[in-house]
Amino acid sequence: MERYFWHLSPAQADGMACVVCGANFLQSKIASVPVGRSPADESQVFACKDPCAAVIANEAERMAQEMRAVTGTTSTAGVEGGRDDSVFSVDGHFGSLLRDLRVLTGAESLLGVTDDIPTIRFLLSLTARHAETAMMRARLVLARTKENGEA
Repeated sequence: MERYFWHLSPAQADGMACVVCGANFLQSKIASVPVGRSPADESQVFACKDPCAAVIANEAERMAQEMRAVTGTTSTAGVEGGRDDSVFSVDGHFGSLLRDLRVLTGAESLLGVTDDIPTIRFLLSLTARHAETAMMRARLVLARTKENGEA
């Protein structure tokens, strides 16, 4: 799996504890499944098979649905008269765009005051991810709010 889990405890990063709830796999007989990697050394990390892996799967599905919506591969239910009012809802693309922009603002502030190389690298990767997502969401909102006669 290629999903990275950040801010892990040493036990979680070593695969000895659940990345969601922190349960220690060495002390208790909990079934675990691989769910991703630690960014520090690319080692595999694990989650409790039930219910934590399901939480991660549900989150991944939600993110996949958001990506499908951003790329325009979902249905256009809710479009009335050429305007999709769900674009401007808190859970719509505009709300997500605003959240991406807040992350970028926070990353800019932190980059201005830190000199720790691992922290800078993390902030730059966060910036790249949210900048790309903000760009796609901004284009989607622009496209969905374009007037019928506008070219």
